[in-house]
Amino acid sequence: MKQNLLKLIGSVAMVSVLFSACIKDDDVELTTQGSSFIKVLQAPENAIFFSPFSDIKSVDLFSLRKNAASNADLMSPTAVKMTLVPDYIDRYNDANGTTFEELPDSLYTTAIAKTGSVYDMSLAAGEAAKEFTIKLNGTKWDLSHTYALAFALSDVGGLKINDGKDTIIALLSVKNRWDGIYEVTGTFSDATNAAFTNAYPLEWQLQTSGPNTCIVADMVELGFPGYLFYTGTGYSYYGSFGLIVTFDPATDKIVKVENYYGMPANTRSAALDPTGINAYQSDTKTINIKYFMIQPSAVPAAPHIRSRFDEVWKYKGER
Repeated sequence: MKQNLLKLIGSVAMVSVLFSACIKDDDVELTTQGSSFIKVLQAPENAIFFSPFSDIKSVDLFSLRKNAASNADLMSPTAVKMTLVPDYIDRYNDANGTTFEELPDSLYTTAIAKTGSVYDMSLAAGEAAKEFTIKLNGTKWDLSHTYALAFALSDVGGLKINDGKDTIIALLSVKNRWDGIYEVTGTFSDATNAAFTNAYPLEWQLQTSGPNTCIVADMVELGFPGYLFYTGTGYSYYGSFGLIVTFDPATDKIVKVENYYGMPANTRSAALDPTGINAYQSDTKTINIKYFMIQPSAVPAAPHIRSRFDEVWKYKGER
């Protein structure tokens, strides 16, 4: 079975070290700890994706929560302030190789009171939750950019802060029309090892990275861009190899594939096979694509094609 693949092929993890606080998998039931706590529910990261829109859209960036240890604490108002921390966006980009920009004031409004870079998120008596909501202007959104806003709890009215729940970065991206979840089938061969066979069907995500580009990520078996295959004895994947696909928006043809990790990375590059259809069919939401993994260190003779892929990506739904 491909499930729990990482247990079979070794410990592989993608860790984004964004903040110094420890991030726990599960929240402790704080009402048993004898103190009342404030936390940001989605901390440390909330990725939000939209289909293109041309009106004003209300978006909840994050949720503030008060875990009250007693009814008296619940019924007491709590002064809470959240401060914008643009430096966290730079840290996130450095840790993840992304290019998020701070969301410009011209693209959104909010009814939450603000003084300088500090927002008033105070909770009234009996109020245990509050949403940080903005109104986004779709007519001003530039699809070639991805945006973010980052916040930190700067005042919790004398209460404690739940460990790892004090900072939040909200990542905002508008999806292009090829974005989505796809079922992948097809054929695969490796010139260096005939025992390597495909592991189809696979489920991949096409993740918008620009107006006409998508990162291709296996978020089911791998958790990152990569190609899963069967070695004859177990499952593996090519290190430092994943796809970025570029479409021609006028024709829906695929005009280029690149290696997500670099051209080359670990001597591996990606290239389209020109004998393929290499296009998106809008009526069936299906992509037919043929491509190569080029690796001169493994195949010294030109054109250095190590692996050949002939695939059909069938749209399953939004991610």
